[in-house]
Amino acid sequence: MGMREWLATRAVRATQVLLVECPGAWAVRVSTERAVAQRGWRITASPATADVLIVAGRPAGELAEVLDRLWGAMPGPRARLDIGAQTDIGTSLDEVAKLLTDLWAQAEDAAHRPNRGSSTGDQHGEIAHAGHKGMDHSVDAGMQNDDDADTDHGGMDHGGMDHGGMEMAPDGIPLAEGSDEDRDGLEMDAVPVRLGPVLPHWPAGLVLDVTLHGDLVVDATAHLVDDNDVNTAGSEEAAVARACDDVAALLDLAGWPDGATRARAARDGFLDRREDSSAAILTDLRRRVAASRLLRWSLRGVGVLHPDLVRELGLPEHLAGDCLERLNGLLDRARDATGAPVPVADLGQLVIGCDLAVARLVVASLGGALVRAGVGSGA
Repeated sequence: MGMREWLATRAVRATQVLLVECPGAWAVRVSTERAVAQRGWRITASPATADVLIVAGRPAGELAEVLDRLWGAMPGPRARLDIGAQTDIGTSLDEVAKLLTDLWAQAEDAAHRPNRGSSTGDQHGEIAHAGHKGMDHSVDAGMQNDDDADTDHGGMDHGGMDHGGMEMAPDGIPLAEGSDEDRDGLEMDAVPVRLGPVLPHWPAGLVLDVTLHGDLVVDATAHLVDDNDVNTAGSEEAAVARACDDVAALLDLAGWPDGATRARAARDGFLDRREDSSAAILTDLRRRVAASRLLRWSLRGVGVLHPDLVRELGLPEHLAGDCLERLNGLLDRARDATGAPVPVADLGQLVIGCDLAVARLVVASLGGALVRAGVGSGA
């Protein structure tokens, strides 16, 4: 084995995976996530640091286009794997590892990649925007939790933004546009931003188009990128496991990765039918959440939804309150498999008045169960 082959083999042990969930493929994504962790590989939030792009489910339409742009932004050596079912994940990952160490195949991939140096203006805009995927807009906790866990907020992904006819700055960043409702009369005050459909700790396939005045959302609309609903939990065990997964996503965004790890351990236990073990983990996690100064600092009074707005939209009343109250509600639903999905069309009204970081927390605190249309229980 030559030096290059030896280095490639060593590098595979530290593989970074960009894992994207398509709508309706929650179970596939979780199974893949667990298989990746068992190999010692790590999940990354940015295509710039990813070695492998794994797509859980079958992308179509808008999501497929976004994934093609993400794939184009990934440096080599690289590999892509689309998993439409849970049957052969282990074997598929073996093939990915072989491809990463296949120097001839990687050289062929590099030779056939588009020349970024000759990009047109619009292409330059997309590439420059892809470079922002490591930007951190999550809440900066500024302190550690009671277990001295690291406050790792992850990266925010605005992948798939369509700049349309908007003027572009030299580095591909969209220029602000004026509006009739400017608060201070300045022209450079209304900025459109797209969140999703590929974003860490974000419902699969969700796109949230917001308009910012300064750092606040003044208008927002939401849609799913294809015909599948995100709410596909199925059995009671899967519904409870999914609630644990929602808890983990919110805790990661709030800056408590240790708590998120515990929530995923409970999720995996329910999926493996180790209910007693998972119930004990949730009981301990609920106690830690109640005692955490970090969560009180980062979630209390944040993303408050007024009861009148919740009733007006026909949403479940347990969604009223702040993000900390909704976190406790997610923990309760993880123990008893209750709760109702949230219509995607209502999300826009729930984030008006928030900044981007708080908007992400609000979406995460609702849970990942979304439906394209319909109303909540209202009870």
